[in-house]
Amino acid sequence: MRDAARTMSASADLINTAIEVLVASRIELPAFSTLNRIAGNIRQAVHEDIYTQATALLDDAARSALDAMLVVPSDCRLSEFAQLKQFPGPPTLTHVREWTQRLVDIDKIHDPKWALKDIPHTKVRQFAAEAAALDLGDLHDVCAPGKRYTLLLCFLHQAQSDTRDQLVEMFIRRMRRTQRLATEQLQALREGKRETEESLIDVLAQVLHHATSAKDDADLGSEIRAVLEAEGGIEALGVKLQSVTNYHDNNYLPLLWPIHAVNRIALLRLLDQLDIASSTQDSRLLIAFDLVRKLPLSRQKHILGIVDIGFASQRWQDFVCVKDGNDTVLDHRSLEVCVLIHMANAFQSGDLFVRDSGAFADYREQLLPWSECEERLAGYSDAVGLASNGADFVVALRKRLDSESRKVDAGFPANSELSIDHKGVPYLVRQNAQPIPAGMAIFEKNLRSRMPERHLLDVLKRAHHWTPFTRHFGPLSGSDPKIDDATRRYLFTVFGYGCNMGANQTAKHAPDGINRKMLLRLNSQHITVATLEAALCDVINEYARFELPHYWGQRNVAIADGTQMELRENNLLAERHIRYGGHGAIAYHHISATYIALFSNFIACGVCEAVYILDGLLKNTSTLDVDTVHADTHGQSEPVFGLAHLLGIKLFPRMRTWNDAAFYRPSRKETYQHIDALFTDAINWELIETHWQDICKWCSRSRQARYCHRCCCAN
Repeated sequence: MRDAARTMSASADLINTAIEVLVASRIELPAFSTLNRIAGNIRQAVHEDIYTQATALLDDAARSALDAMLVVPSDCRLSEFAQLKQFPGPPTLTHVREWTQRLVDIDKIHDPKWALKDIPHTKVRQFAAEAAALDLGDLHDVCAPGKRYTLLLCFLHQAQSDTRDQLVEMFIRRMRRTQRLATEQLQALREGKRETEESLIDVLAQVLHHATSAKDDADLGSEIRAVLEAEGGIEALGVKLQSVTNYHDNNYLPLLWPIHAVNRIALLRLLDQLDIASSTQDSRLLIAFDLVRKLPLSRQKHILGIVDIGFASQRWQDFVCVKDGNDTVLDHRSLEVCVLIHMANAFQSGDLFVRDSGAFADYREQLLPWSECEERLAGYSDAVGLASNGADFVVALRKRLDSESRKVDAGFPANSELSIDHKGVPYLVRQNAQPIPAGMAIFEKNLRSRMPERHLLDVLKRAHHWTPFTRHFGPLSGSDPKIDDATRRYLFTVFGYGCNMGANQTAKHAPDGINRKMLLRLNSQHITVATLEAALCDVINEYARFELPHYWGQRNVAIADGTQMELRENNLLAERHIRYGGHGAIAYHHISATYIALFSNFIACGVCEAVYILDGLLKNTSTLDVDTVHADTHGQSEPVFGLAHLLGIKLFPRMRTWNDAAFYRPSRKETYQHIDALFTDAINWELIETHWQDICKWCSRSRQARYCHRCCCAN
């Protein structure tokens, strides 16, 4: 139990660990109260050891710096501790500068890494959350200095990590905004250049007319020259042509610099505060960034020297590389925009990471070593139905793709609902909606008459009677709640915040004993996202025991979709999006086919929903083991399709623009009689086999974590 207490805190977890050891050793189980008392004493002893360990290396200067966090300066109304609990606002330039300075100030307080290096990460997160839930007065009331210093060290460590994550997110959002504004300007320029395009087309029409009526080449040349002179001359027409062709083929790159110029100093200073490294062997992007960072204020138009920009696409390379006489040089402004945009993309893909951050840390540290992964690979492969080595996996997948392609090709002549034009674009016949069955309105009326209206508090009370989900709520330290009538107060807290009423409105309409201060304290110090998800799992498992929901749909099927929710504007997540016509964020839900919510996540409006579609299934710990998910157009992408297959998940998106999707043939040599025009490219099987180990490391860890969570929940 002592070893388990180094990573666990909940009494139930410690007791379960002790019971497993006692049963395995064939020792008679003591009373539950005895186990509960022992678990509390051991947890307290382990925590005391951690407090001593964390504060042993603190000198007087470090202790003074931590004590100063709890003091309200005379020239400020908030202490450093209270300021560190504030959330970032939208990624405006003002907030970017403020948050960059915030990281500088936090790093000056103290470096907690050395004091916490031997403490388990789960305990650091727990103590940080416990400190964040406390008020300034509560921390002053902590009598043991060792505990107070440890809580502050963990809180400071988490604040440094979160601030780095928030700065990277701001950087990504600013660069995304730059690209969006450039695209909008491109559309406006196209509309403005329409008259110029029409005049150039008119010149071409006159040239063609004279070409058909001219008697000889000499006569044609003189007539064409007359047309060109009448339209202003060759130079004037060349300028018009250049102004039009500059922005053809969605070429918004020349428009990026004027927009980025406003942000560049703030963004470069932001990046200077981050310790950025590459998670791949390709360091060309960081080398180019070092060059850009060394010349932030230089007015030098061109950069001499050799810089490899092979990380960028050919369009970007052609835009950055310009001619200076006979030499090819790099345009300073174009290179800076190119590098920063590719860095934003690399942060999102994980190719770049920030040391001492959280969400943008090195993902490779979370992957299993290949030796451990190889031990689990056989069981994982059997569970999801995949081959256990790269060569066999490629052979099986290639054979399956060819078989399915030939099956579709053979059935194409008889398929009256699908057609493919000469360009390879597929079209589906629109399906007619099924008629509403006769008597449906009467059925609905009778059904509603037998469903009396229920108060939400009564529903919560009844649900708690069947499954005491509030057992997961309690102090973040893991001890039992020391409040009277805890269940009743927890239910009112869940009701108030779940209905988005808040503490004030809930307290106004609640009975005696339920007040605003109590609701605020319970929500901040007793209920977390993790405990809410554990409570939700209990409710789902109890719901799945009933027979009726399984007539509505299959237990292994779910649907994922997002709903726009209004949020206050002063936060980093919310933004305005034209698709939803308002300011807020997306509540992305996974709903079971049996009509119960499995998982929810808040995401920004502008991000791709497909990135989050697998999260709800991987983090689902209920007995509804979902392996099939339906989504809309935004719930799919090529990487998500590939990951879904590797994780044993069937993805069925309703793609609105599916005729724009790329279809891959097994090899360039394979041809088909009827659907050959559908395919636009061939799969690189060698690339898949080469990265087989990297793929297995990620997939086995994700799927194993899913099974482990479910087993722990079942136990």
